[in-house]
Amino acid sequence: MPCLIYLHGFNSSENAQKASLLKQHCAEIGLSDSLIVPRLDWEPTKAIGAIEALIEANLDRGVCLFGSSLGGFYGTYLAHKYDVKCVVLNPAVGAPLLLQHHLGLQKNYHTEEEYVLTQDHIKQLQKYDVPLTKPSLFWLMLQKGDETLDYRHALNYYQGVETSLEEGGDHGFVGFERYLDQILRFANLV
Repeated sequence: MPCLIYLHGFNSSENAQKASLLKQHCAEIGLSDSLIVPRLDWEPTKAIGAIEALIEANLDRGVCLFGSSLGGFYGTYLAHKYDVKCVVLNPAVGAPLLLQHHLGLQKNYHTEEEYVLTQDHIKQLQKYDVPLTKPSLFWLMLQKGDETLDYRHALNYYQGVETSLEEGGDHGFVGFERYLDQILRFANLV
């Protein structure tokens, strides 16, 4: 049975609302063993290393990634590297530039962990900022009401990708639960 690896966003955690909804839904339909939701380190290189280890440990069974915001940025890099499918939801296109505006002291919304985001971390992110060369691997989920990211950047980057674009909404993606079964089908879990 394939697995779905959920990649949370910047200053979020494995307990993000979308991750919790996916966990609950997978538990209800007997797929808990097919969903992996790690806590990602705030340092990009460590986060990527941990995700790579999870992908490599599960490649033989089949892997699909799901990335929200910064997790979508990571997922895009990793989907290209490993040639695996990836759902990207309100992805942080151009993360190195976006996070340049957040240098300094940070606090994780869920874990309350504090850390300092530095220019070195931005340089780490730049290594993972890749051009889209395999659009068939992706499904892009966007809401125009995203208050954190301009959805048009994602539309411009993910050209030729299967896309679900909705009016309104927000960065967390209002009504995400409507897509749970569709996500599991995309990941070949159902």
